[in-house]
Amino acid sequence: MLESINQLHHLTLHAKDGLIGKVEDTYFDDIRWTIRYLLVSTSHPLPGREVLISPASIQALDWPAKTIHVNLTCNQVKDSPDAGTNKPVLSRQHEIELGAYYGWPPYWPVVPFGMEAIPPPSAALKASAEPGEGDPHLRSAREVKGYHIAARDGPVGHVSDFVFDDQSWGIDFMMVDAGSWLHKRQVLVKPQWIESISWEDRQVAVRLTRESVKNSPELVAHFPIPASYIEQLMQHYNGNG
Repeated sequence: MLESINQLHHLTLHAKDGLIGKVEDTYFDDIRWTIRYLLVSTSHPLPGREVLISPASIQALDWPAKTIHVNLTCNQVKDSPDAGTNKPVLSRQHEIELGAYYGWPPYWPVVPFGMEAIPPPSAALKASAEPGEGDPHLRSAREVKGYHIAARDGPVGHVSDFVFDDQSWGIDFMMVDAGSWLHKRQVLVKPQWIESISWEDRQVAVRLTRESVKNSPELVAHFPIPASYIEQLMQHYNGNG
């Protein structure tokens, strides 16, 4: 199902033997457009701290109960490496430590639960940042929310949310508030239509015109997103580049 990352941030995480805490943020890979980690603020009886949990550990996601169940124990989470998430990117060294501690794959693939992992990225991609440096392609969803959207011919709104597949954990759409201060109008843009992201300018450039974005089918806040809306959206963009 296609769900909201904003709504994901309202869910609580449960280990095999008790409550872990609440999801506060997600870190996604902007090359594969995949959620790689959940940032969780722990609660009693665990010490109050922030930890990172990979979708590789998730057993079940229960939206009605606002609960995520993971295949971990409270002690595993309690003794895990500190999140160290005071920046909008994570360090490669921290990812290595997390993977070694939990036995997670180096890159969580876009596949449903229980299927085999895809091979890790090429050596060239892995070498793009040295251990200890921030991964420039691993970003906080809360950080990117609010970035301005620039169409080919001018500004068109700002990032308000992301839409992800809760089976594969791939991000299928970026949600854009394309309205004015008088009227909020939510529309969707696929990652494939993004030309570039400037972290310094807090801006996302898309290969679309202002008119095509503003006139695209409006998304009324409803999750999971129905297939009929996605079909309508794609028909619009197939005829309006």
